[in-house]
Amino acid sequence: MRKKIFSFTSLLLLLLPFTLIAQTSPDEFLGHRVGADRKLADYNQIQAYFKKLDKESGKIKVLTIGKTTLGKPMIMAVITSEDNMAKLDTYRGISKKLRDARGLAPDEARKLAEEGKVIVFITCSLHSDEIGSSQAAMEFAYNLVTGKTPFDADKVLEDVIILIAPTINPDGHQMVTDWYRKYVGTKYEGGRMPWLYQHYAGHDNNRDWFMLNLAETKAVTKVMYQDWIPQIHIDQHQIGSSGAR
Repeated sequence: MRKKIFSFTSLLLLLLPFTLIAQTSPDEFLGHRVGADRKLADYNQIQAYFKKLDKESGKIKVLTIGKTTLGKPMIMAVITSEDNMAKLDTYRGISKKLRDARGLAPDEARKLAEEGKVIVFITCSLHSDEIGSSQAAMEFAYNLVTGKTPFDADKVLEDVIILIAPTINPDGHQMVTDWYRKYVGTKYEGGRMPWLYQHYAGHDNNRDWFMLNLAETKAVTKVMYQDWIPQIHIDQHQIGSSGAR
């Protein structure tokens, strides 16, 4: 019996390296380095990459948070430890209770704060021609789930739940990448599109945070004020090549 157990255990150990799923890097998936000259990942590619990483790691889960004005799915990746991932509803509930702690006794509020996790919401490429953060989001997610960071990513993910929306204007992101690719290598390379990259608001989509007219704004604010209640929100923009205004 002991010999059988030993043989079975040995077989498992031999098979283990071949059954573990390696996480695909953005470079491997795209066929070029993120940020390479004259190479942009479009929204379809970014969405597909995040979904692939979801299948390959228990530390990331891709959710659809809404639909764009033109009907594209808006995705958001949840990145945290596997233990936290199993208790997401619990931590969301704690965050909602602490949103307005006036109805809680001080001891209860303190206990919830100690039990809960910090929720950080990172939104990228609201302005679609500020495209850098949408590209970097893939590498950021990959580095977090694989631990290829200058800090202890596993330790951070024990205490923090990170939400990443790789672009909160997918319609415009696809337009900008399609336009750039059409003219790359010609004298028109880098020229501006002659139409709006948000169907109604164009660059002024960042003026919609108080009116909530746009489908994209409604989806993002639902994450912020109803579903997750993050303690930190980082909205990634990008400076122009001519410097600060």
